[in-house]
Amino acid sequence: MDVKAAEPSKAPVKNKRKTQRDLEPGVRAVAKFARVSTRRAREVAALVRGKQVEEAMAILKFTPRKAAAIIAKVIKSAMANAEENHGIRDVTRLKVGVLRIEMGPPMKRFTPRAYGRASLIRKPTTHIKVVLQEETEVK
Repeated sequence: MDVKAAEPSKAPVKNKRKTQRDLEPGVRAVAKFARVSTRRAREVAALVRGKQVEEAMAILKFTPRKAAAIIAKVIKSAMANAEENHGIRDVTRLKVGVLRIEMGPPMKRFTPRAYGRASLIRKPTTHIKVVLQEETEVK
């Protein structure tokens, strides 16, 4: 009786699919289900995208929008993640690399109307994703 050694499988190795995390290196923080509309948050996000962290925080501090406080909180969280999890001592070198505002699921509420009917009220929510990146030497 002939016994053959088992050969390793010759199945092709699939390339690992690149995730969004792989495409955007840096320190990240996320706020989900923030109670602000996506459109209004995007207006504020456009002000600070690509700026240094200190400059971005100063802009957000004096922006009179509800979304400004929420985005500032997420950037502060990302700065804390940089110090705590990534060991970055000087967080002032970081810049706001990616600031993505995505639509969350709307909260659905009802209000009474005439003749015993009800109307739907949609209260929008937003997912805010921030990736802080280190400033490169060459611009």
